[in-house]
Amino acid sequence: MKKVISYITIVTVIMGIMLSSLSSVTAESLADLEKRLDEVEQKKNNASSKKKSTDKKIAENEAEQAETADDIDGITAQLEDTQAKLNGKKAEIAQNNNKITETENHIKKTEAEIKQLKTEIKELEEQIKEREKLLKNRLRSIQQNGGDINYLSVLMGAQNFGDFINRATVVTKIMDQDKGIMEAHQQDKVDLEEKKTAVEDKQKQLEDDKASLEETKATLIIQKEELDAIQGQLDKQMAKKEELLEELEEEHNHLEEYKMSLAEQQETLANQAAVIEKAKREAEASKNQSNGGNGSSANNNKPASGGGNGKLIWPANGRFSSGYGYRTFNGGSFHYGIDIANGTGTPIKAAASGVVTRSNYSDSYGNVVYIYHPSLNITTVYAHMNSLGVSREQNVSQGQTIGTMGNTGDSYGSHLHFEVHNGGWSHKGGINPMGYLP
Repeated sequence: MKKVISYITIVTVIMGIMLSSLSSVTAESLADLEKRLDEVEQKKNNASSKKKSTDKKIAENEAEQAETADDIDGITAQLEDTQAKLNGKKAEIAQNNNKITETENHIKKTEAEIKQLKTEIKELEEQIKEREKLLKNRLRSIQQNGGDINYLSVLMGAQNFGDFINRATVVTKIMDQDKGIMEAHQQDKVDLEEKKTAVEDKQKQLEDDKASLEETKATLIIQKEELDAIQGQLDKQMAKKEELLEELEEEHNHLEEYKMSLAEQQETLANQAAVIEKAKREAEASKNQSNGGNGSSANNNKPASGGGNGKLIWPANGRFSSGYGYRTFNGGSFHYGIDIANGTGTPIKAAASGVVTRSNYSDSYGNVVYIYHPSLNITTVYAHMNSLGVSREQNVSQGQTIGTMGNTGDSYGSHLHFEVHNGGWSHKGGINPMGYLP
């Protein structure tokens, strides 16, 4: 009887110790879950606050765009005025170019006329010179023969009436010829003076045309400089207008992209919070049960040596193509995970047991799966997948296929981008996965 009582006492003590230990573990697990839930809620609230702030900035940007519209309208009016000035200056330049062409043609014509007149003057001067020589000889002959009286001697020396008539005719012709010579000689002199005067006039006109041409050319140079200045002003005004528009559009697009990123963060954090809250409820409902099971721990996916604590298995077979940290290629960005490259369709495994907090498409990550691992208090991320094999809030075991490798989202070639986060996922919060891989 004493032995039975002793056994009962021992069993009672042992059971008390076990219950106490289990109660302690359960309480600790609940406290951890509550702490993690608080952390996720805080991150979610921060993301919500950032989103509200971004919405406010977008509204301010839109208001600034509306205000800037007046400035742009003013610049547009200036552009129209400058364009009108530019067109007017181009018309003036075209007019002066035509004037220069006309003046140059007129100068060429005048120069040709002057050349022709000079030729004619030279011919007249030679003709007058020859005639004067002839007239001098004629006068000398008249003087030697006694002047006009000789004509009477010729007439009076006629033998008969018929001879008189003949002599009279000859004398008349000689006198008419002399008169014609004198008249032609006088007319040539008049023509010579007129042509000389014409040459002087045309020479003066030529000089005036050349002076006008130089003046027009000088004006044209000034107008072209003014045209360049107006064109420069127009270019600056257009550049200013484009700059205003581009700055506002760029800021707006950036804010919109940031807003989308924040919305994605909010969704992810909200999903995490829901999963952790569910885990908390399940922990409270099953205080006397163990909630675990690591599933298959076989590590058939190891592409390289991680050198870590081995709490995770390699999520896929393939070539280790990029490590964690800063990298010089792809814009020199920071890489918040590691990359494992292999062909499209290569199976991707859960690195540890846990619950899926996200399984959908992201512009940056493409098809992506997030898994929260309560026993490790970490989150793993599997990005750029070709296909998704699990859904949100689904429990998965270590080594379970969750999808296949691909090249979706912001990706270059088929590969798996794998991240590890302390606690729940956070934007740019990835830590080096190699510390967890064997």
